[in-house]
Amino acid sequence: MSFLQLSEEIKDKIIGFRRHLHQYPELSFLEYRTAEFVADILEEYEIDVERNVAGTGVVGTIIGGQPGRTIALRADMDALPIEENTRLSFSSSNAGVMHACGHDFHTSILLGTAIILSKHKDQLKGNIKLIFQPGEEKLTGAKKMIEAGVLHNPNVDAIIALHCWPELPAGVVGVRKGPITAAADFLEITIKGKSGHAAHPHKCVDPIVIAGHVVSALQTVVSREIAPTDPAVVTIGKINGGTASNVIPSSVHLSGMIRTVNPDLQKRMPEIIERIVCKSAESMNGEAEVRYTSATPPLICNDGMVALIDNVVTDLLGGDQLVYLENPSLGSEDFSFYANEIPGVLFRLGTHNEREDSRFPLHNSRVTFAEEALTTGVAVMCEAAVRYLSPKKSPMVNIID
Repeated sequence: MSFLQLSEEIKDKIIGFRRHLHQYPELSFLEYRTAEFVADILEEYEIDVERNVAGTGVVGTIIGGQPGRTIALRADMDALPIEENTRLSFSSSNAGVMHACGHDFHTSILLGTAIILSKHKDQLKGNIKLIFQPGEEKLTGAKKMIEAGVLHNPNVDAIIALHCWPELPAGVVGVRKGPITAAADFLEITIKGKSGHAAHPHKCVDPIVIAGHVVSALQTVVSREIAPTDPAVVTIGKINGGTASNVIPSSVHLSGMIRTVNPDLQKRMPEIIERIVCKSAESMNGEAEVRYTSATPPLICNDGMVALIDNVVTDLLGGDQLVYLENPSLGSEDFSFYANEIPGVLFRLGTHNEREDSRFPLHNSRVTFAEEALTTGVAVMCEAAVRYLSPKKSPMVNIID
């Protein structure tokens, strides 16, 4: 019996998990009810559980019947501060909070994977760590989990994660060698001028005018400082300044984000940004302060781990269910912290069907996800974990006698 068949047998249970989690979403590092739900299910299936890891994280460990390597499987649990507008029967009951990025899917899939593999742990060669992570949307949860020691005791040799992807049909798997998501850096700028009466601008240094020039100048970073073949995005998302229409303020504050997929470029960006911002302000008799914070590195998938998912999907689902993604996403994923420590791969799980709202992008208040993709995610996770632990066995490793 294949893992696809086994996942179909518990399909209703997995859907039940997903709907419960979707109805009770929790924000980053506030996943108390979610973590309790996850830990209780793991314990029900006699999986060793560690609660309250890095605050609200949960780690389960399945010890195989034979010694061997350790593979980690990761799911993120947090939701977004979005008011849900899907009209699903199991819509969010928490006002202003929604699972609009599919983390309820990810968590439910890993729970289903845990249930299946725990029933056959005596036949496993090696160990499986189940990492249920908080705070991915803050891009800090993975780092906190690593600092808490989740990659040790036993030491983890490789790691796998998946992410819902409305751009692909339900059940199709997308992979990519090299970078699959971008680095995310935060930018805070304070522009200082000289305040005064709006009728006498010549006696002032207007930080609002300077801010306008800075925003325009920052767009030349991508067009003139970076090779056209190197994807990058510079976005200013917030500007605060001024108190009245007839007053030139003394300062203006801008906030933004920088996305890059090249690690070397990520290192260069702080100097480029500070030079453009400060020199622009200086040219107009103002001053500028720049605070540049690197949040997460680009997620670069290990070639060997990509090949593992390729082989698993081709053998388990058929070659027509595997897609190599041409371009990386300029969105970010803190799974990159794990992949910087050990070989890792994140694969995309297609989640759209004939429903129009299943094609809405991630972080949209109306997006839904096709539940028929849940069992595909479970089957691929199970097969990939077992095949990693038993690399010398033939394709379609069957741990069930």
